Amino acid sequence: MALDYVSTSKQIIEAVGGVNNIATASHCMTRLRLVLNDESKADDAKVNKIKGVKSVIKQGGQYQVVIGNEVSNLFKEFAKMGNFGENSGAAAPVKPKGNLIQRLFGFIAGCMTPLLPAMLGTGMVKVLLTLLTTFGVMSSTGPTYTILYGMADSFFYFLPIFLAAQIAKKTNHTVPLFMVVGAMLVYPDIINLLGGAIEGAPMGTFLGMSCTYLFGVIPVISASYTSSVLPILLMTPVMTWAEDFADRISPNVLKAFLKPMIFCLICTPVAFCVLGPLGSVIGNLLSGGISALYNAVPWLTVGVLSAAMPFIVMTGMHYALIPLCMNNMATLGFDVIVLVTMFCSNIAQGGASLGVAVKTKNTETRSEGIACGISAIVAGVTEPAMYGINLRYMKPMIAAVIGAGVSGLFAGITGVKGYTMGGSPSILSLIQFIGGEGNPMRGVIFGAIAAVISIGLAFFLAMILFRDPKEEEASEEDNEDAAPAAPAAPIEIVSPMTGKILDITQVPDEVFATGTLGQGAAILPTDGHVYAPCDGTVSALMDSRHAIALTTDDDCEILIHVGLDTVKLGGKPFTYHVKEDQKVKQGDLLITADLEMIKEAGYKIHTPVLITNSDDYNSVKVAGVTEIKAGDPLMTIS
Repeated sequence: MALDYVSTSKQIIEAVGGVNNIATASHCMTRLRLVLNDESKADDAKVNKIKGVKSVIKQGGQYQVVIGNEVSNLFKEFAKMGNFGENSGAAAPVKPKGNLIQRLFGFIAGCMTPLLPAMLGTGMVKVLLTLLTTFGVMSSTGPTYTILYGMADSFFYFLPIFLAAQIAKKTNHTVPLFMVVGAMLVYPDIINLLGGAIEGAPMGTFLGMSCTYLFGVIPVISASYTSSVLPILLMTPVMTWAEDFADRISPNVLKAFLKPMIFCLICTPVAFCVLGPLGSVIGNLLSGGISALYNAVPWLTVGVLSAAMPFIVMTGMHYALIPLCMNNMATLGFDVIVLVTMFCSNIAQGGASLGVAVKTKNTETRSEGIACGISAIVAGVTEPAMYGINLRYMKPMIAAVIGAGVSGLFAGITGVKGYTMGGSPSILSLIQFIGGEGNPMRGVIFGAIAAVISIGLAFFLAMILFRDPKEEEASEEDNEDAAPAAPAAPIEIVSPMTGKILDITQVPDEVFATGTLGQGAAILPTDGHVYAPCDGTVSALMDSRHAIALTTDDDCEILIHVGLDTVKLGGKPFTYHVKEDQKVKQGDLLITADLEMIKEAGYKIHTPVLITNSDDYNSVKVAGVTEIKAGDPLMTIS
């Protein structure tokens, strides 16, 4: 059964004394590396009992939790659960996964997520003001309304500045410099200039659009960047390059003022003459495209997105949709892509969870189902229902998807729209549907019907589809106790390096020496070239380049770890010659290591070569020699 990264992370955090006891967190190829504020608060025995934890090592001021090959996946969830220091994980950052589009969306989501508290807080003030003015409690022209609305709208108005700060943090660049670029996009005099409101400023046309001129010749297209997202996002590669370039060419004695000046002079014309207008055009095209699709087939657009939303949320992609939502709010005055679809999806998760609670005979599951259901429906917090109940038993998730999809179809057909940004979409978010011409309450009425459909259908289908697991854990234990099946033919592994063979127990590192990560051998190398010990696929690499994992076509998992604790060297002595997921042949060069640099830095060059899934086999036999050359037989697995 696959490791539950969320649950395991939570248990580890609790067992080491909670989030506040973790100063920094990072990981290497096999270990979660923590620096604790008070190590006495960590319960070693409790940590060792957590499923997925192989052992605990205290070394070099670090509290190391040995996980194995799944540590990089676990760390993604672990890192989400607390602020473990600005540079947590910097020694071994996780390599971006997925194609270009997935990485782009992941970057946008990473920049937008820290802004959510401000976004939701100010958005809820707007919801409150909408209610007060709709029901005549407050005038929209009075000073109280103006002050409260100004406070709420200020975040959205100056969004390029907030987003620029997050981009700088995300790319490890200077926050104030990036904020300058965001600030100039919303500077009042520049807004007035681009709007043609400054008397005497030369105005003309470029590509059929109104413009003014930079240096008297370069056209600057008239556009508004307040509340915008795309222009500052498009400036990301320019800003990162500009700062690096300015830093590189500025003499140290002049760098304090010359570097930021060069940065500003590069970014200003690019922002206003090229990427700013392009962002504005793209934003309008996206908004127009979504609007056209919604007007053509609303039932399909909203229905499909509502059904797919749980899986979008799981990948964090829903945060990347926020810019589109905000662009729709700014240009159309309403949104359905996020506000309506997440409304239908979130409460469906709660409905399915409550269905499980009613159907199950297990008291603990019933209690969890009720709590998770209320959380999703009332607060819009879906993670407990999604991960704790619906995905855990799978069939309730099917019920939730169907309920959300049908509800979304109804909302699309009846034209439900969200007119204000608020908190996480929930049953209380019905007030966001107040607005529009004619009858402002029409959206609330049809939204309420959509909510009944979403909760009711998901609840009903979950009751039909869900079955209490029977003897599942007992069956798993039986399977774990069963003897591993031997491969059809013995698997031969050759030595990846030239040097002296050591018994794995001779490695001066408890994790390797005790076989916690698997059986194998160690090599004391005399040459820094690491070659593929067999045909296979590169299944994992590290940014620190000190280790590599391979998987054979027979699913044998091999770990080659060059040196001990060499993750701390930040990759300097190592060079990779392969990429992740690359197919390799026996003898292909994998890594070049500068052994002398490693030793001069005070680290040992012992190189464990392990079969990390050795429990799946009957035996791992190491060649009975003391000296070995790269390519000579090292191990036989049967």
